[in-house]
Amino acid sequence: MMRASRGSFRHPGAGASREGRHLSDENRAAAPPANNGGAATTRSRVFDAAKRALCEKGLEVDIHEVIGRAGVGAGTVYRHFANKEALYRSVAQEMVDRTRNEFFEIASKYTDARDCIARTMELGFRNLRDYGQLAIELFGGVHPPEYGDMFERPALEAFFRALIQRGIQQGHFREDVDLEHAVGVWFALTAPGVLGRLLETRTAEAIAADTTRFFLAGLSGD
Repeated sequence: MMRASRGSFRHPGAGASREGRHLSDENRAAAPPANNGGAATTRSRVFDAAKRALCEKGLEVDIHEVIGRAGVGAGTVYRHFANKEALYRSVAQEMVDRTRNEFFEIASKYTDARDCIARTMELGFRNLRDYGQLAIELFGGVHPPEYGDMFERPALEAFFRALIQRGIQQGHFREDVDLEHAVGVWFALTAPGVLGRLLETRTAEAIAADTTRFFLAGLSGD
């Protein structure tokens, strides 16, 4: 069985503290006190607004758009997140953690390479559905340099390459499969433009199931 090493996926640097930055006296005076429950609700509202904006526009989205979507003042945002990068990184970290955790679960729970590929395919489509442009930029390596420590695409490629090698060893796939081509096709099959059109009439899970059948047929030579 392939073992997934947690060291394959790096955690974000320590520089993005989630503690609130120092606010001006004016902002402090204008900000009403909030109990813990209210603060948690406000933080969630800011986080959700950032998630929607990042999904649509990626990491270059203006922080003022996020503030407008959240319906709060700038001082409120910065009481919960140190700065724009800390807020954006928290959303990206949610996606990375989900991906990392599900990969580990898939690798440890399923022995058949075809089952593993089916579930990683579904995860890829769900990431695109839920995180959109953010997923494209982070996993595709086209993000601003300050986000480069959050996720290593080579580790993701190595994970999927190992799944295909497992399938060859299990006799499911052809021995002459071009591993690099197969890995490249896997990324291409989760292309955002294709997904966007298909989501108009199908669920992400249905799209993933149909795509997986197509992909596995190519690997097995059927």
